[in-house]
Amino acid sequence: MSLSRETHDKLQEAIKEMAKRYVTAEETAVTDFHIKVNDETGQLSVEDDDSNILARVHIKEWEGEQDRAQQEKELRGLLGKMHNEGCFDSLNIAKPYSFVLTDDDDLSIVDMLIVDDDTMILSEDLLEGFDEEMNEFLKHLLEE
Repeated sequence: MSLSRETHDKLQEAIKEMAKRYVTAEETAVTDFHIKVNDETGQLSVEDDDSNILARVHIKEWEGEQDRAQQEKELRGLLGKMHNEGCFDSLNIAKPYSFVLTDDDDLSIVDMLIVDDDTMILSEDLLEGFDEEMNEFLKHLLEE
């Protein structure tokens, strides 16, 4: 289920509030922001590497929802939009860092956004099939 505009704005505001904690004079060594969604309650939390809760927001549309693909799509889109708007530019965090969707046992499901100096990965599908294409290219090149 797609998020309402109101819920989308509420989620974006929670992530912005979380990010404000990392606009400091000293560089912080966070490597990941862990995003957890409780499928039963619709509660989304963002945690640091030490499981400290940095932001929490209730997503009504996700109450009882177990469609991880839709949740991932919504979150990936929001994080990508926020990154493109420069919301994470002023964070004083050692790079690379990432936003990771995790399950209730703190196991990573998928990296949704990896931020490095000049690199941003929004999709793991980007390199899907790359090996086959490269092998085919090399085979064709060697045949000539």
